[in-house]
Amino acid sequence: MDYSGRVNSKKGAGAIASSEEENVHRKKRIQELLATHILDLDNDPYVFRNHLGFLECKLCLTTHVSESSYISHLGGQKHRLNLERRRILDEKQNKTQVSQVGDIVSISNIEKRKWKKIGKPEFKVTKIRHPETLQLGLLVNIKYPKITVTEPFFRIMSYYELTSKNQVMSSEFIRKLDEDEDPDEAAESCQYLVVSGEPYENIAIAIPDKEIDKPNDGMNEKYWWFWDNDIKEFYLQFMYKTET
Repeated sequence: MDYSGRVNSKKGAGAIASSEEENVHRKKRIQELLATHILDLDNDPYVFRNHLGFLECKLCLTTHVSESSYISHLGGQKHRLNLERRRILDEKQNKTQVSQVGDIVSISNIEKRKWKKIGKPEFKVTKIRHPETLQLGLLVNIKYPKITVTEPFFRIMSYYELTSKNQVMSSEFIRKLDEDEDPDEAAESCQYLVVSGEPYENIAIAIPDKEIDKPNDGMNEKYWWFWDNDIKEFYLQFMYKTET
């Protein structure tokens, strides 16, 4: 049998499909796609439904009139290439963020100093008065015979700058001194001279909450401190401003 007269046809291939047969085949293919692919629009980060009811792919910037059209797009080369590009870009951004976080200096990644404490140092507090201005003040003397650092350091802190543990200790100490006075109010009405010298424990001396007369920078005859390295003793003197 001669098939040469049949247009675009080969032996065994059958006749050219009509438009009706193409529509039937297309619908059947769409049904198979819908049956094998579950389209979950809520969990798909790249698709959304616009105000016209069409589906849009944010990754490829394409619009689809139906779910079947979007499913066909998911299996296409353009969508797969864009997914791969997005994956590579996300990996680069994650590596950059990790490197930046590693370069940041924070309290969490600074190694804390540790040492074996050997108790509290011996100290003495003396009330003094300036001979000319008659200002009241304090002279603090602390002995550090086994100190391991260059010299002690100190800081004057308010009650609210102390840790919660030290606040409780301060209230308990004041309660022992005066049971009639409210320990919390008394502790809040004081300021604290905190002195540290490793390997000794820090000491906190409760002092009146008055304004201290000290220069803007450095020391003067009323406000000074001195570390005697020969006898391992620390001295601190300060005067209170006179109330007007």
